[in-house]
Amino acid sequence: MAACWGTWTGRRVLSVATGAGAVYLLYRTVAEALSSAPGGTDRYRLESPDHQDGGWEGTAGVPPLPPPCPCLSFPSRGTPEHIQLVASCLDDHNGDTKVQALNTLRAFATRSLFTARVQDFYPKILDLVISSRDTEVQVAALRLLNALPVPPNIEPLLRRAVPNLLGFLQWDNYAIQLQVLRLLIALSRKEELLPDILNCQVRPEFLSLMNNSQPGKLLCEMLLLVEVLHGGCAKPRRPSKSPKSGSCSLYEVLFGENSHLDEHLLVMFVHPEERVQLQACKLIMSLWLYKLDAEIAAAALGKHGAGSAASLHVSPSGESIF
Repeated sequence: MAACWGTWTGRRVLSVATGAGAVYLLYRTVAEALSSAPGGTDRYRLESPDHQDGGWEGTAGVPPLPPPCPCLSFPSRGTPEHIQLVASCLDDHNGDTKVQALNTLRAFATRSLFTARVQDFYPKILDLVISSRDTEVQVAALRLLNALPVPPNIEPLLRRAVPNLLGFLQWDNYAIQLQVLRLLIALSRKEELLPDILNCQVRPEFLSLMNNSQPGKLLCEMLLLVEVLHGGCAKPRRPSKSPKSGSCSLYEVLFGENSHLDEHLLVMFVHPEERVQLQACKLIMSLWLYKLDAEIAAAALGKHGAGSAASLHVSPSGESIF
């Protein structure tokens, strides 16, 4: 059956169905046709989206791949044409079609043989996150990005996307906020992107996301992001350009002299979920230890006339973080 791929599947599948149903039919056709190939297959259960209050995250209570097929066969080998065909559906005008295509690509991306090929579409997927007006498409695209390693030589594109990603955190949409936080955590661990993230302009009420009315999973991701950003600030590195005068950078909101981060962290101690309390406590201890180390280092250097210890803990503008 695998040998018949070129004769009766591909675009011909799309000619017998329309919209998201066509993409799902294509997905099933690829899986079933190639599962008959010699060498056998690996069984793979598509990862269920995160649940919140019993619902499917960002899918209005509908699983991304509908039943009746909870377990799908994925081939142990495939060709770039298979993924190219699914990726071509990302240009479809129908939102449901795009969502199904993104979910299909995410399933393929979890297979090491296909990851690099799916990575080729990283810019297109990121563009769907930024430019789409369909929140379901945005969530599916974010989930796919979080399933992929960040490809090399894409930093300029990511730098331009950072302001939009931080802006999404102010949306009243749990699914988007959660996925954006996970993506920002991954990007913040890249030294070449960290200064751009810290220098990005945000609203003064950015920290309002950290309140006890938020779900525990969201708060844990937010606290982890702050921890990663702070850890990056603590590493000696080449200072980036200074923020504009009077600006409200993410760095200033989180770690500046007028930051209210400590107040928000203390509030986390009364959150009903213990994991949130522990994450907040861990972050407070990390902030305190860095401050203590900086003070000790500054005192030691001052005593020996060696100058300031500000270089041990620098902000994006080269200033001391405390």
